[in-house]
Amino acid sequence: MSPPESSSVRARITGGDALALIELINMCLACKDKEDFRALFPKIQELFSFDYAITALGELDRPHGLLLASHINVSFPDGWLSEYLAKNYPQRDRVVLENFRSFRVQVWPLARKNLFRREEITSLGFDFGLRECCTHGISGMAGSRGSMFCFSGSSITCSDRHKAILEVLIPHLHMVLSDITRDKFHGKGDVVLSAREKEVLDWLKAGKTSWEISVILKISERTVNFHVTNILRKLQVVNRAQAVAVAIHSGLVDIS
Repeated sequence: MSPPESSSVRARITGGDALALIELINMCLACKDKEDFRALFPKIQELFSFDYAITALGELDRPHGLLLASHINVSFPDGWLSEYLAKNYPQRDRVVLENFRSFRVQVWPLARKNLFRREEITSLGFDFGLRECCTHGISGMAGSRGSMFCFSGSSITCSDRHKAILEVLIPHLHMVLSDITRDKFHGKGDVVLSAREKEVLDWLKAGKTSWEISVILKISERTVNFHVTNILRKLQVVNRAQAVAVAIHSGLVDIS
């Protein structure tokens, strides 16, 4: 059987990007408060260009719509944020609502068109120089809420490389945001992984696919997927990136 194609993330991230991401993940591990969190963003700007950033935790509730639990305004204009919240735009902004439904990377010029975003919401952003935006988030783990991370500016590119960087980085930013706003993932300290699950997790951290791990460990791909499923269940996460982020923050695996 021939090996599958390399993962899109590893194919698009350069060696320099990988080193910068490792430094950022280490900084995430050291974050204690909101100021530490804000200090991450100048480093992120070295990976891709943006002028403004804002983050939020929330969830979609069927009777009540979007429930925003907390937010940290890193650098969005205060005037924009005050008016945006005063007019209750989070409940009507289809791009934001879509983030908390799908948690996919969104490039706002395309998302605005596809989701028929209200013109007055877009115009408010334009008034404050928020012409372009790239958004990504992570689905909430057990006992916590989902997240949204917005990077904006008068001109911003969200290439495949930028999306790949976000896919690696956002789970770690999500963990920090949850911790410092006290929307913590409960029970992670009680997780016990088997020796084989730790081996699989270490290779997941290295970016290996199930097929690659099966070759390295000399077990079937089906067995690897069985261990991955158990890891996700024990860590109460929904994907491999989250599993690695939770495991690093919990001390279950080393960052090196």
